[in-house]
Amino acid sequence: MRIAYYNHTSSVSGAEINLLVTAAHYQRSEVLIMAPEGELLERAREAGLAAIALPSYNARLSRNPLRLAAGVLGMIGAGKQLSDAAMAGGAEVIHANSLRAGMMASLFYWRHRIPVVWHLHDNPPEGLVGKLIRMYAARAAQAFIAISEPVMKGFGSSSGPVHLIHNGAVLGHFSELEKKRYRVDLRRQLNTPAGCKVMVIIGQITPWKRQEDAIRALHSLIQQGEESYLWIVGEPKFREENMLYLKELKRLADELNVTRYIRFTGFRNDVDQLCCAADLLLLCSENEPFGRVIIEAMAQGTPVVATGGGGVGEIIEHERSGLLYETGNVPQLVDYIRSLLNNDRLRKQISINSVERVNGHFSIEQAAAVTEQVYAQMIWERTGRDKGLQQTKGVAK
Repeated sequence: MRIAYYNHTSSVSGAEINLLVTAAHYQRSEVLIMAPEGELLERAREAGLAAIALPSYNARLSRNPLRLAAGVLGMIGAGKQLSDAAMAGGAEVIHANSLRAGMMASLFYWRHRIPVVWHLHDNPPEGLVGKLIRMYAARAAQAFIAISEPVMKGFGSSSGPVHLIHNGAVLGHFSELEKKRYRVDLRRQLNTPAGCKVMVIIGQITPWKRQEDAIRALHSLIQQGEESYLWIVGEPKFREENMLYLKELKRLADELNVTRYIRFTGFRNDVDQLCCAADLLLLCSENEPFGRVIIEAMAQGTPVVATGGGGVGEIIEHERSGLLYETGNVPQLVDYIRSLLNNDRLRKQISINSVERVNGHFSIEQAAAVTEQVYAQMIWERTGRDKGLQQTKGVAK
């Protein structure tokens, strides 16, 4: 099968990482990744995946009629370029890796006649804009992939089939010797005392990820005599508000007098190793659609304390393979952190259960195989429609 992946941005975040990892594990599909030139295509080429650069187009809603008209014309032009590239590449399915990518890929379906699957990584925006996106999708897409049940439900009903496919992870479990080495090396690299307790929170720096709650929890632990350190891994992307949020996090750390216990690492590629080097992973997000970093940590046996909203509850079984707390409830978060850091038996049991949970439900091989089944079904349905159309034309003659 010949699959054209389309991503509307060259920046790499969770959705783009999932694209690269899944595409690299297909057994029956040849993948062509189409996106603006930048980090995503660089990584794709490094992974041996075929890639083609398309011009970047970032549409913005506007009340100014001239700007709105220019935006519509720009979207039409970009949609045609995508259509040309997909047809030239012999694509049998277009896999749109975001809502915006889905809108662009479906815009010229009447021309390219290649079935389009929209990959739903997030809920659509609230209000009229979200309603219009759902209405358009119901008419334009041939199928949908949702990464969790809340995302699937939040998108509402549609005309095309919706497939629930959780993100998968490469389940390379490090040996105890390797984990000890990462623990020593990364703590030295991040200027963190070897014998202290370390929490890590990994993800884009943005208000809805609520890294501020992790900082407040750290402050409370230190006030209670627990000398702990916090690694905040990630960088602000996409919006100015995210840059401002990073400044606010650093201001909060100074205000609470915990700056010396925090390491802002920026973006890093060694997530698995960081999880091995830390004592536990925190996820403080508000309504996290899924949480790839959770399964990456669990695969290494690193205990996780996470918010219970969004799709997280589909990964973690509370008090068995992790602990779930109410979003924004910092005292509860602190209690759960203390229970894991100070109870070796509980921490070890959750570690064991975490590895079993991920191995049984969230391997990248499982995710890739199910996604390829979706492609095969779409191609089969298209072939049937084409044959039916040919037969109808034959009868008309």
